[in-house]
Amino acid sequence: MVAKTSSDPRLILRFGDNADVSIVAKFIEEHWKQGHILSRDRELFEYMYLEKDGRLNFVIAFDPQSSEVIAILGYIPSDALHSRISLSMWKSRSDAHLRKYKAGLAVLRFLIDELKPKSIFSTGISADTRDVYKFLGYSCDVMNHYVIVNKQIDEFKIVKNPPVASFYLSESADSSLAVINSDEELCNAVSKLEFTQTLKDSDYLCHRYLYHPRFKYEVREVLLNDKTVGVLFFRRLFANDRSCIRIIDVVGAEICLKSAIGPLAQEMLSNGDEYVDLLSWGLDGDQLKEAGFADCRDFADCVVPEYFSPFSQTIVDRWLFTNLPDTEIIYKGDGDQDRPN
Repeated sequence: MVAKTSSDPRLILRFGDNADVSIVAKFIEEHWKQGHILSRDRELFEYMYLEKDGRLNFVIAFDPQSSEVIAILGYIPSDALHSRISLSMWKSRSDAHLRKYKAGLAVLRFLIDELKPKSIFSTGISADTRDVYKFLGYSCDVMNHYVIVNKQIDEFKIVKNPPVASFYLSESADSSLAVINSDEELCNAVSKLEFTQTLKDSDYLCHRYLYHPRFKYEVREVLLNDKTVGVLFFRRLFANDRSCIRIIDVVGAEICLKSAIGPLAQEMLSNGDEYVDLLSWGLDGDQLKEAGFADCRDFADCVVPEYFSPFSQTIVDRWLFTNLPDTEIIYKGDGDQDRPN
């Protein structure tokens, strides 16, 4: 594969290819964080960013004089056309003699000019950088954290001060979950939905949730009156000899969640999980509360942990930016935030 290349008098910009994996990993190690998972776990790095045709989903900026890498910007597309992308690993060197290049902005402009994505966003941004994203014309906000707690547990070891309002009580005989184990089953379920409901094609979903090299995801087809209304992706997390269910991604938005939560909560009760939680942005909060979820931010003393590797019983605000604030729905699984540390 020949990488797309562009140059100007100040620097050289191009998309990466498979020969650049080591170059980007070295940059992450030296200029992002020593010992970072993506600098030392090549299998995970290639799974996240290297496509089958050898394209590496990174824009790389080089100093034309020394050929040194001076900035990188990774992205994760959720469809074959790269029309919806999540940015990640955006870093430029802070060396005084390199600042003249403004390479950080250059890699972003290059990516947008070349891909022309309809939707561009990123989760897990630093609160300190919000003004930068706003200056660039993006909307910034904090993600919402919702929870439903297991009513059969008296002493909790993961969640702290759980909101009583979220204890799951109701049942529904009209909805059910069917286990998905294969590409064929997942593609079949997704084919029953409109693409406008997903914005993620079946190839992306299979790769993202059935072939992760480090995590085991549970995938369920969500049925309402025997009709497919969505697909649910979740993981079980473990701490202090207890477990919980974290919903990582949803195809089908609110109708999927409202239909899924009854049978999923029954699974929670049967397995002894402490709770089901959901980190998201753009969903209708009132509909989620009708389904039984409580907004964690409505309860000041409630702590639903974000970090499990290592485990930390603390509240973490997850910030994001997006160019489509009126239509975008973003989940924990979008982008690079649900990965090993």
